[in-house]
Amino acid sequence: MTIFTIPGLILWLFIIPFCIGLIPMPWIPEKNRNVGVTVTAGYLIMLPLCWLVTVPCILLVEYDSFLVMVRWFTVLLAAGAAAGIGICIWAARKGKRVLRLQPPDIMEMTWGERLGWLVFLGLVAWQLYKAFTLTSFDGDDAEYVAQSLVTVQSNTMYRILPYTGGTTSLDIRHSLAVLPIWIAYIGRMTGLHTTILAHSVLPFVWIPLTYMVFYEIGKHLFRRKTEKVQGGLSLFMVFIALFQMFGNVSIYTNETFFLTRTWQGKAVAASFVIPVTIWLMLWIFDGEEEKKRRRKKEPVAAIWVLLVLTNMTAGVCTSMVVFLNVVLIGAAAFWLMIAEKKFSILIKAGCVCIPNGIYMLLYLFLHA
Repeated sequence: MTIFTIPGLILWLFIIPFCIGLIPMPWIPEKNRNVGVTVTAGYLIMLPLCWLVTVPCILLVEYDSFLVMVRWFTVLLAAGAAAGIGICIWAARKGKRVLRLQPPDIMEMTWGERLGWLVFLGLVAWQLYKAFTLTSFDGDDAEYVAQSLVTVQSNTMYRILPYTGGTTSLDIRHSLAVLPIWIAYIGRMTGLHTTILAHSVLPFVWIPLTYMVFYEIGKHLFRRKTEKVQGGLSLFMVFIALFQMFGNVSIYTNETFFLTRTWQGKAVAASFVIPVTIWLMLWIFDGEEEKKRRRKKEPVAAIWVLLVLTNMTAGVCTSMVVFLNVVLIGAAAFWLMIAEKKFSILIKAGCVCIPNGIYMLLYLFLHA
């Protein structure tokens, strides 16, 4: 670890995703163009880009495949960040706001709301403190973290058994879920050991990012501010944080994965990808309702594109959620179609799930 490690982590984990996340901002409703949505969109673009570069390198390059992946992925990230900055400059010249930087008006909040937000921030800070200072030993780390470390040290991907260090044929089972390779990439670019990166740094990415998504979900659930739901958003966030802290009733719960196995693909899929899918479906539903009530057309094309990217991000994490997300989107789109009496919603949902179908076919082909 050098003096350049921390600036490198800030660059690759926050600045680059933020710049990439600026790309879709002009095509989403202006009220939703905040920093949290931008960073979330950045990760929803960055991780699928990682998959699109990594999988061909795994399948087509036998030796030094990781080096090839690093070069191409770095070029794509640089191009994406430049595109985001360019779009921001273009929008500014057109007189459009890409970001809506409006901090919450604390003076308009009731004392109950202020107390609720203070409690929530305290709970999140406590979770981050515990995630950094405590170590959770998990058997799956022999695959996830060791795979990242072997990748960095050998410059090959899924060609060495992480359990023994011996060479093997291509590990088909794990080769399509490339989150360990993304961790290896961040480790290579920052010079930080992948074990330290996974256990001590990534919780500071995924935990706040997950709560940003739940915050956006809460904004949709409590969008009508009446006396009955005054302060409802802050209470919602407090309850979410408490559920995460006290959900360790089994080693299989989402809450257990969220706080003790934060860096693993299954944890990211359950804690981040599925909530993002729910958030985007709520966003689409609210957009349809807003259009019907005010007869004002909101830009929603980018939301459907983000849903496509969410499905691709599911494939980066674990193959299981690729299928589960299809079921979730299909069920939500079916009820939205009935509510809005628009069959086109179901067609759009089907198009959104095309990457999932391609992923499943590729998985079956490689296992044949």
